[in-house]
Amino acid sequence: MRRWCRFAPDRFPDNMVDMGTGYDCFDTLSHSDDPRITGEARANRQLLKGTLAAAGFRNLPEEWWHYTFVEEPFPDTYFDFPVARHSLTCAPLPPDRD
Repeated sequence: MRRWCRFAPDRFPDNMVDMGTGYDCFDTLSHSDDPRITGEARANRQLLKGTLAAAGFRNLPEEWWHYTFVEEPFPDTYFDFPVARHSLTCAPLPPDRD
């Protein structure tokens, strides 16, 4: 069963993975381990959390989607990159990455 934020409309009513709330829902339902989130949504949150923790990321407990890289290589640097649709082209993977 999909649960949505009580204080905001569904942001992406598509075929996204059930995480219990939509992304950027600022309700306590969005806490990573909120006990009201059960079943598939809880399993999806735990999969995300475990996978990213194994890769060196720490979760912000109040937001299931919010992670920070623990070994940040540039902790005092703020990057400002322009974003444009033409910059989103995908290059082919190198042969060893298939």
